[in-house]
Formats: sequence, structure tokens, C-alpha cells
Amino acid sequence: MPVHHDSDNESDTHSQDMHGLTEYEKMRLENIRRNQEAMRMFNLPEAVSAVGSSRADRNKRPAPTPGLKKEKRVKHTEVLPRRTSNRLANLAPENAPSRKTIEPVVDPDQIKRTRRNGTLSLKETSNGHGDDDKFSQLMEELATYVPDKARVKDVEDLSDNESEAPVKEEPEADEKIFKKEVKKEVKDEIKKEEEDDAPKIKKEETDDKDSKVGIRKYFSRSSAAKVTTPVTKVSETKTRTGSAAKDTTKASLPKSEDIDNKSLPSSSSRGPSLRRQVQALKIRGPWPTVKVCQGRIYCMAIHENRDKILVCGGDVDGNLGFWDLDESQADDYEPEPEEEPNIYNYKAHSRTLSSMQYSPTEPNKLFSTSYDGSVRYLDLVQQKFLESYVVAPDASDHLGSVSITSSGQQLWFADVDGGVTLKDIRTPKDEMVYRKILHEKKVGCVNVNPKYDNLIVTSSLDRTMKIWDIRTFGQYKDDEAIVEMGSFDHRLSVTSAMWSPDGASIASTSYDDNVRIFNNFEPSLPDFKEIPEPARIPHNNQSGRWVTMLRAVWSHQFNWFSIGNMNKSVDIYSRGTGVLMANLNDRRNLTTVPAVNAWHPNRVLLASGMANGKMVIWR
Repeated sequence: MPVHHDSDNESDTHSQDMHGLTEYEKMRLENIRRNQEAMRMFNLPEAVSAVGSSRADRNKRPAPTPGLKKEKRVKHTEVLPRRTSNRLANLAPENAPSRKTIEPVVDPDQIKRTRRNGTLSLKETSNGHGDDDKFSQLMEELATYVPDKARVKDVEDLSDNESEAPVKEEPEADEKIFKKEVKKEVKDEIKKEEEDDAPKIKKEETDDKDSKVGIRKYFSRSSAAKVTTPVTKVSETKTRTGSAAKDTTKASLPKSEDIDNKSLPSSSSRGPSLRRQVQALKIRGPWPTVKVCQGRIYCMAIHENRDKILVCGGDVDGNLGFWDLDESQADDYEPEPEEEPNIYNYKAHSRTLSSMQYSPTEPNKLFSTSYDGSVRYLDLVQQKFLESYVVAPDASDHLGSVSITSSGQQLWFADVDGGVTLKDIRTPKDEMVYRKILHEKKVGCVNVNPKYDNLIVTSSLDRTMKIWDIRTFGQYKDDEAIVEMGSFDHRLSVTSAMWSPDGASIASTSYDDNVRIFNNFEPSLPDFKEIPEPARIPHNNQSGRWVTMLRAVWSHQFNWFSIGNMNKSVDIYSRGTGVLMANLNDRRNLTTVPAVNAWHPNRVLLASGMANGKMVIWR
């Protein structure tokens, strides 16, 4: 009896399946059979499944960032009115109704971009992110804050001449509190350095006890004028066109501590200590990265309260995002799985928030400018968004940076047509003091001198930075061109120019990949003729379209400034020496460029905002 093998059975079955098929179908089934046979021979199904599982494990998404949840975008399609026909309606032509005018369909996105008029309450502007009642309680606490008057005092002009008699005076109480607080924050980071330099520091502290000079001498105007050691002091006419942008890192510039130690007098021992405090800044807290705004962050501001840290960011969609850092939580605090940071989000503007600043005399008012043509301020006492200025119907609605005078009563803001506007906050919202055309193209930044309210500096798309004395504006007619007090040409557009806290220096940034520091001049003197040659620092400022332009932001207390680095870090430079003090980076938490920065007015604390709406705090 013949034995039938399995292969014979398979061949018979295969022949039966092939019966009645076309040649193409037979060829296709034959190829499938051969492929399956080959896969069984090499055990491919098991290998493919193993590879797929390992790839799935490797591509697991990380945990989501706390804060605002990303909203799903809904596509809005234009709905046209349905066409009617007399024939389909069984109507004769003589009985047809009169043709009605078809109203145009309004785009929902256009409604969102329309400026909102009048006073807005928290309920009207809330985006549904955060507890409005809790934020209301927070504003009530901040409204009771009394501003630190010592912060707005003039910087003392102390001499650096060692032959002069030392100044014997007790440091102010707020200075003692600040030193004690900073020492506690950086105690772990600088413990080793202090042990190594113990004999030297002990001697310097003894000298400082006699002179009682401390922090103010190192950062005073006269000290900065003698300590200045610019990195590169080259005439702009010698700058080669088309030079490649250089990335700024720690290795790209000399060590600032070595240079400053050689230049500083023996009685000033606080310089290196402050530098260590800046270098010790790190991203700390239970939530290292928090999504505060829905869109790309364009500007930031921090309330000056020392105990309650409230950081605010404005994005390109007109949203104001507030982050309340609970100081009662330690850095090693482990939040519960469902616990979220204190985030509050409100939409007071309909378009990009271009700038924001707290009033120097009334910290309960946060002023903000927007591309919707309005200047608003959040009143923490009334807990409402009030209008301070609204552009005329025939004027450009693209309002740029805002700068508040030291008296807190007048605002300066720029526009896209090359003009700047002076506004008195005590007048109605549709009135202004005057508007002057100062540049041929858009003014990206206007900044008033913190010591002399009659001096402003502007930076423009026309590649110039100019200093103006507003007391001379009345000498010119409306159609006459105003002559500036001083001007400095850059190779490309100037994105920002801001005065230092003591009003004696200017830091400018430009798309020509340079940061310039203008030192050693007193603009209030009558013999002021021209802007001095700056210290030029190479810095990559090519932020592109999707990253907010980089600006040099001064600290409120000390003469150093910070600027974002395209290598996903933050650079901090000293005004006096023009060298890199610190490069703050965190590859784990910084996934994008921290382009926008803001310093705390009364603490060594820096907040950075990114294009994805997230914030980090360096402390």
C-alpha cells in the first residue's frame, strides 16, 4: 500500500486550489506559497515579532510636561448657503421671491484676532487653565506688598583709589538680608571653593570690614569705568562682511574670574563671590520644566516680591501665563502623581504680546503691549485688565516694546512705522503726549534711562542704535527730522538696546552676530558728543522664524546681563569686563532654545521661556 507523505497531500491540495484560476492568479498564489515556505525555513515570523517588540520599547514616549495641556486644533471650513432653485421649489418665475443678499461668512479665526474693548475681568479672560479663585487669593497677597525703595535709589559713586580713606558706613538692612539669602542658596555649590581659598577670603573679609564697601563698590559706575577690560574693541568699519556666526560657550572666551581678580582692588572681595553665585544657578524644584503658555513665549516679567515668586509670560497668541512658585516646597520635594504646579492662563489680548513690565513705583500694575494695537495693565488690587492706550483707527496697531519711566507715570512704546509714543497713564486711553518718527524702519526696542528720564535709546530695523534727548523734541516741527544725540551703525538689524541699571552703559544685540557693550560715558554731561567705541562680543543671534529673537536683558540689581544661546543654554556677561561669567545649560530639561529671559528684581533668580510655551527657573 503506497504511503502518502504530507508533501504529497499539500501538492494535491495546491493543484486542486489552482484548478479553474487564470494564469495571473496561479502565478500570484505560487509566489505566496514560496514566500511562506522561505519564511518557515528561516524562522522569520519569530524574528520579525522580536524586532517589533524591541522597537516599541525603545520608542516609548516620555512622561508629559506638567502645566497646560495642548489644545486640539479644529479645522474651520467655510459653510456656504445652500443654493435654492425655483424649479425644485415648484415655483413659477413670476411667483419667485425676491433675491436676498447673501451675507459673507465670518472666519472664526478672524474673530479671535479682533481686539477686545473695555475693562476685562478674570472670568472674561480665563482660558480654563488653573483655579481662578486661587489666583485671586494670590493677587490679594501680592497687593499688600510694599516696594523696596532702596532698589530705585541711585547707585553710589564710590572711588576705587586705594590711597583714599575708606568709607565707613554700615550696610543697609535689605543688603544684609540679600547677602544672607544668597549665601544660603549657593552654600552647597561653593563650599569646596571657599575651603580652597579660605586664607585669601579671610584676609579680604578683614579688609572689607574696615572699608564697608561690599557689593556696591564693585558694581558702581566709577568702578566699572576703571575695571573695564573689553574682549574685542574693534572699529565696526573693520568688521568683515559675511563673517561666520560663532557659537558662544565657556571655552570661546577667557575666564572672567582670572581677569577680574587682577583688576579689582584688594578691598573689593564681593566680585568673585557674586560670580560664583551666578555660576551656581541651576534648574531646581519639583517641576524643572513647566508649560505655562499655550504658544511661543515672546516676553516675560517677574514680580518683585521676595517671598512670593510669580513669573509671567506672554505668547504669540495674546495669552498671559502665570506660574506661582511655591517656596514652601523644597528642591527634593516629590509631588503626588496627580499634583500639578500652580499655573494660571488668561487671554487679555487678541494678538502677539510684544512686551511687558511691572511699574517701578506700583508693582501692583503689570503693563503689556500687543500687536492688537492696545496697551493694557493688570491691576492686582482690582483684579482686572484695564486699557491704558488704544491706537487711532488710521494708525498701525503693531505696538512693540514698552518702557516705563522711573516715576511710573509715563510709558514709552515703539511701533512698526519707525515711531515711538509717549503716553501719560493718567490721561484717557485714546490720548497721548506725542508720537515722533525717529527711524526709517520698524523700531524693535525703546528703553528709557533708569536715572535720567529725558534720555531714551532706540534700536531699529534700519541697522542703527540711537540715543535721544526728549527735551529737544519741542524744537522741531512735525515735518522736520529730529536730530539724535548720538548714533551707532550696525552691520545688520539691531534687535534690542537697553540701559544698564545705573544708566551708564548700553547693551545692544544685532543680527550681525555680535553683542555690544557701550561703557565709560556719561550721557547727562553737556559735552557729550558721540557714543564711545563698544566692546564687541561674538554671539550667534540667528534665531530664525520659530524662535523668539535674542535680546540682552540686564539684571535689576547688578551690572550683568543674560542672553539666550542657540546651543540651548543661557549666557551671562559682566558689564565691567565684557567677559562670560557663566553659561547655564541643562541638557536634560532644556529641549529648545531659552530665547526669552527675565531676572527677579530682588533675588539672584532667572526665568527662561521657550518656543514650546515652557519655562525653567534658574536659582
